[in-house]
Amino acid sequence: MPLNPYAGLFWSIYPDPVSDVDQECTIFSGVTYLGAAAINAPKSEAEIQRNMAILNEQSTEQGIKVSISVPSSSQGLVVLYDANTNSVISRYEIQRILFYARGQVEGAEAGCFAFTWSHGDTQESAIFQCHVFRCDISEAVSRVSSCFAKAFQRVPRSMSSSVASAADLMMGCVSSISEPRTLMYVFEVNLEIKEEDGKGSFNTVGKDKNGFKLKTNLQKQICLVIKQVSETGSQLFIERCFGLLVAAGRHVKHSDMQLLEMEEQVGSNTTTSQERNCTIISATWDPTEASFEPLNTETSKDVKQYMTVAVDLVIRGIREPVRFLIETPVRVYVQNERNFWYFQRKTLTQQFYLNLKEVVSDLNDIYYEVLNMESSGELDRNLLNLNLKNFSSLIPSPSITSIDTLTPKEEYYSDGDEPLLSGTGLVSKDCSEDVLESWAEVLGRWKSTKQRPRQLAGLVRLGVPEALRGEVWQRLAGVEEGAEIMESYRVLITKESNCENVIQRDIARTFPAHDFFKEAGGLGQDSLYRVSKAYSVYDSEVGYCQGLSFLAATLLLHMPEEQAFCVLVKLMYDYRLRDLYKDGFDNLYLRLYQLNRLMEEHLDALWTHFESHHVETHMFASQWFLTLFTARFPLYFVFHIIDVFLLQGVDTLFQVALALLMWCKKDLLQLDFEGILKYFRVSLPKKCRSEEAAKQLIKLACSIKVKKLKKYEADFIALKEAVEHKENEASEVEQLRMTVSRYEEERKLMMDEISQLKDMLKREVNQADTDKKTNSAMINDYKLIRQRLDAQLRTVKAELEDIKTKITSCEKCTEFLKKDEKDPLRGSGDPIKGEERIRELELELAQTKLALVEAECRNQNLTHQLRAAEIELQTAKNSWPPWLSKTLTSIKEVANKKDFPNFNVSQPGLPNATPTFVSHINAVRRESVPIRTDRIAENRRDSAPSVIKDSHSCTSLKTQH
Repeated sequence: MPLNPYAGLFWSIYPDPVSDVDQECTIFSGVTYLGAAAINAPKSEAEIQRNMAILNEQSTEQGIKVSISVPSSSQGLVVLYDANTNSVISRYEIQRILFYARGQVEGAEAGCFAFTWSHGDTQESAIFQCHVFRCDISEAVSRVSSCFAKAFQRVPRSMSSSVASAADLMMGCVSSISEPRTLMYVFEVNLEIKEEDGKGSFNTVGKDKNGFKLKTNLQKQICLVIKQVSETGSQLFIERCFGLLVAAGRHVKHSDMQLLEMEEQVGSNTTTSQERNCTIISATWDPTEASFEPLNTETSKDVKQYMTVAVDLVIRGIREPVRFLIETPVRVYVQNERNFWYFQRKTLTQQFYLNLKEVVSDLNDIYYEVLNMESSGELDRNLLNLNLKNFSSLIPSPSITSIDTLTPKEEYYSDGDEPLLSGTGLVSKDCSEDVLESWAEVLGRWKSTKQRPRQLAGLVRLGVPEALRGEVWQRLAGVEEGAEIMESYRVLITKESNCENVIQRDIARTFPAHDFFKEAGGLGQDSLYRVSKAYSVYDSEVGYCQGLSFLAATLLLHMPEEQAFCVLVKLMYDYRLRDLYKDGFDNLYLRLYQLNRLMEEHLDALWTHFESHHVETHMFASQWFLTLFTARFPLYFVFHIIDVFLLQGVDTLFQVALALLMWCKKDLLQLDFEGILKYFRVSLPKKCRSEEAAKQLIKLACSIKVKKLKKYEADFIALKEAVEHKENEASEVEQLRMTVSRYEEERKLMMDEISQLKDMLKREVNQADTDKKTNSAMINDYKLIRQRLDAQLRTVKAELEDIKTKITSCEKCTEFLKKDEKDPLRGSGDPIKGEERIRELELELAQTKLALVEAECRNQNLTHQLRAAEIELQTAKNSWPPWLSKTLTSIKEVANKKDFPNFNVSQPGLPNATPTFVSHINAVRRESVPIRTDRIAENRRDSAPSVIKDSHSCTSLKTQH
């Protein structure tokens, strides 16, 4: 019968001694506690293995037999029980266990496991110890490791317990029902668009603050890099990409988006810490399809074109795909746009805040439901990372201990991890008679003089009575002067807006805790929809942005729709809130920069803490500024902020932000990255639920001086100009690099052309030299032939005269000669033929000379072409920049040092003897002319006159007669 590897290691629940640690757990017995040792590197597995080996060797007989209880979630305790008495020896919070490791499988520590635990309440006083255990059965370590892994991975759950039944004893688990909680994860998405470069690859397109710069009719590639920004806590594992979609425009429907064909997906299971949980997705995009026609047509100057990119991801633990949606402006140019390469090649970066709700299934498994997805908009890293380290802190942080006492910790932690719903809190309209009398006096004077009374500022900072807020807000905003806006509202609500779908989706999430906006299709949501839609039509440049609905809802709680719309317009235009949404959020970056500088000035320690944990102000302050603190905080605090904002203006944003940071400075300094973000999202709004705490916060805010905002704005503009100047320089460098590349290509083409011209001229010169030599040889042959024929003719004439002299004595011969002189035609035809032959040769000679002249003309023409090419090259050189001319001159000098072949190449096949003779009269005569002097007799044709030699001239004449 095979040995059960878990024999002697069993799970049980002890009755009385264990009742003080009631939790859902698994209890293992058959374990020996080897002891604990101090450790300096609690997260070093090598250090843990070394301690494990030492304690395992030293504690062979001295170990303590124990049973160990491992919880099923990270909220429980690891409990050690004495194996004999079942009493509790020690407890270890699972959340304070820093690292767990098991022994080497093939080593002596195969049955051992250990974990490091932090002793101490603060980081400065913490002492790290390594606790080592050994199982009696080595194979059981795998089961223990699995339970520890589940405890680390499972999110915290409630500590409520139930009594275990007899059937549960074998599994040792106690079921519990936990409260569902919400979690927030921060993702950063980088979007890059590439275009085909005509060489088989893709190049990144240009981008500026107005969006991506695209070209028409070019194949494109979309690349997305998605990573979880959270540095601590649990990581969401992206299993795969469900689809990548693209559409023209923004606020598009899902049915209007086109699915792209994905080329590559790199998963999130990389090993390095920098690349962990980073997913890379790329897909090809053909813009010539009919559905992408707006993105493949040149954009007019007065038109703003947008594109929407969506990616659906399958994330482990979330049952439905999660969609990341990016809307970005684009501008389409024709392919031959000259200044297209001036734009710097950049990517678009956005941060997304994924809010999840924990759900426990019937099988006691945990999964998540997506509550919502919020986007920070495009992040400009150059503006967010402006250097602030050269400015020192000037003013110490004030003491705000008194405010902490107004909101006890048990109050704002009472709801656990559930964030405070927007619209929470009841605002009483009760007010003392003294306050009402003061306000009645101020309002009366205000109505009569049409100017703000001196006492108004002090009363507003103390808080406007709820019953008077509607009237006071309108007067502070100057709505009585905007009758035209109120009249236009009735017309605007009848017009259509391209943001209607987004508005409809957002109003359901605006102030869900307030009864006025709870009911779908109710009066509150309908009014909010109309005001938001009217403003999107009124301000076509900004349209509708997330966050406007919260501000509009706050106004609707105090006044009718028309007045709320007028106050909203005044806030956006007169108080310059719309500037935060314009020009790619440039003004928002300015406000964040100013807040950074103010934090350095007033909260230097907190600013340093944020920097060390990579917490940026846009992660928490963007929503504060864009919504005027209306999205998260209780209504009483929100109303009081708007009181002061309408009185003072934009300075109030910084004063309230600094007051909140001063208030929670002590708590924030003890938190890490995720803890800080969670504190801003959950804990901080809950601390403001008390009216007294809200009043003290506003009082503190009003006491903070922010006189250096103008200076900080000037610094920001200077830094921004420096960044833009750097980008321009980078663009110029890129331009020069492209110019050099283009000149290099032109130079290569010209060098190739010159090389071809040289080869062609070389061939022509060689041919001309060959023709010249051939023609010279022919001329020499003709001269020799003529000389020979002239000599023969003179010899024949002399012999003829001698014969005539000799035969004068003969009468018959004399008569014959006389007749022959009278009729020359009857004589021999040989002299006549000789004369004809001479004329033919003269004609051939003339034609040969003509061919020679033509060859020389061709040679001269090619010489002119060579000179023209050299002049054109010199002209091109003069148009080049000086530095390029110097570079090419140095290249030319190096090239001239190389040995080129001589154009006047001797022809080995050409004989050095007497030149050859070639006839140019016709093909027949060319065959009849002797080619070499030693072959004249062999190559003469039959019809040519024979050559009369001196040795037989007389005999031939006698025979003829």
